[in-house]
Amino acid sequence: MITKDYLPNHPEIELYQDDEMLRINTDTMVLGEFLNIYRNDIVLDMGTNQGALLLYANLFHPKKLIGLELNQRGCDLAIKNMELNHIDNYEIICGNIITYTNDPVDIIICNPPYFKTEEDNKGKNNYKAIAKHEGELTLKNLVESIERNLKDNGTLYFLFLSSRLDEVLMELRRKHLIPKIIKFVYDNDKQYSNVFLVKAVKNGKVGLVVEKPIIIKR
Repeated sequence: MITKDYLPNHPEIELYQDDEMLRINTDTMVLGEFLNIYRNDIVLDMGTNQGALLLYANLFHPKKLIGLELNQRGCDLAIKNMELNHIDNYEIICGNIITYTNDPVDIIICNPPYFKTEEDNKGKNNYKAIAKHEGELTLKNLVESIERNLKDNGTLYFLFLSSRLDEVLMELRRKHLIPKIIKFVYDNDKQYSNVFLVKAVKNGKVGLVVEKPIIIKR
């Protein structure tokens, strides 16, 4: 079922969501609010789903928004949400992140599948399984695609599982994506961080800042 909702913390921005697909959640919200984009930037959201992160990016009025999505159902919904919000400087591409290659962009946003899960435990909903669990799209080939499609000195905004921080930093540095800011996200009733945000710059100067964490109240 497709229902109309709104962007977290932005009730003036409406969007359609599909109950069969992964809906927006706190990961979407914290990554969307982590962005800093300039007007001349071209922005690529890898795995755009219904386009929610493109709507956050549009708050900065960038030059162009590009959404890359594997599933046609997600592509159609992202287009519907761009039109709902009267956005015309966008392009939605149905394609595979692993093989995608186009003109490098200024900004890449990515909220990828980050759970390593056995195939039998991924559930019956293929749309949600692809969005949540690593499969063909691994951290390694995801980072390779990011590096390939990002301009020199371009910026990556990324969210991933905190328990895999060491893997993420290793893969980013392997492809010369230099972490500049890290911010951990906690649920207020949990002892440990579940996810973290990272801003990285392709071929940027070394120098990392760990910002104050985000505490999510449930």
